[in-house]
Amino acid sequence: MTDHPQARLQHILEELAKHGRVTVKELATEFSVSPETVRRDLKQLEMEGHLRCIYGGGVTPRRDADQPISQRMRVNAREKAKIATLAARELRDHTKIFLDSGTTMLALSRYLVDRPLINIYTNSLDIIQTLSGVESNNVVAVGGVLRPSYRAFLGTDTLNVIREHLFDIAFVSAVTVDVNLGFMDLGEDEALVRRALRRHAKQVVMLADSSKFGRQGNFCTYNFRDVDLLITDAPPRADFLEKLEEARVKVIYA
Repeated sequence: MTDHPQARLQHILEELAKHGRVTVKELATEFSVSPETVRRDLKQLEMEGHLRCIYGGGVTPRRDADQPISQRMRVNAREKAKIATLAARELRDHTKIFLDSGTTMLALSRYLVDRPLINIYTNSLDIIQTLSGVESNNVVAVGGVLRPSYRAFLGTDTLNVIREHLFDIAFVSAVTVDVNLGFMDLGEDEALVRRALRRHAKQVVMLADSSKFGRQGNFCTYNFRDVDLLITDAPPRADFLEKLEEARVKVIYA
């Protein structure tokens, strides 16, 4: 069994659909990876609303089957709302922005419903759906391979579209923030999209709630110096603030 993160996530979802539960021990053996790697995979799927972590594994969450995004939005919902409010203040008319996938980005997109003078590009299926009712031609859906576990389009086609543009602001997220390794992701495809956005945006704005700090992911997506502005819901720890100051990252928090 491959140890590719995307393949692991998809296989976990398939096993969950079949049996209603998965175990860390069995998955670690099947993937030939460490139990900690499996736990990170399960935590990501829990954050996305696909499962509920329990001791030794994960089980199917109690939720309406047709509304996985509502489950995800309830995780740290208040913090995400605070971040979205602050991020919305950075928006100016006649700018071209990119919103990557994630529930904090979805919260921000709700401030864009009445902003027809902002040109919005996104690879997020949920953001596309949120803005689909807007009577304007300012929303561009950036396609690619649809990854159900991310609710986003990823892959080569997505990267090629990004490389054809220059954005005024790229609003991005990360799964974790490590004090030494910077902003990290669990999946390679999402990390590649965010790296491409760094090269094709005048300004990179990171939206990350405080629960993501002090944890590690699988891929080092950004060094601190790759981000121009960090918006979060609470003051970061002193060691994080020191690293961010050294990297000259502006920090805004609620």
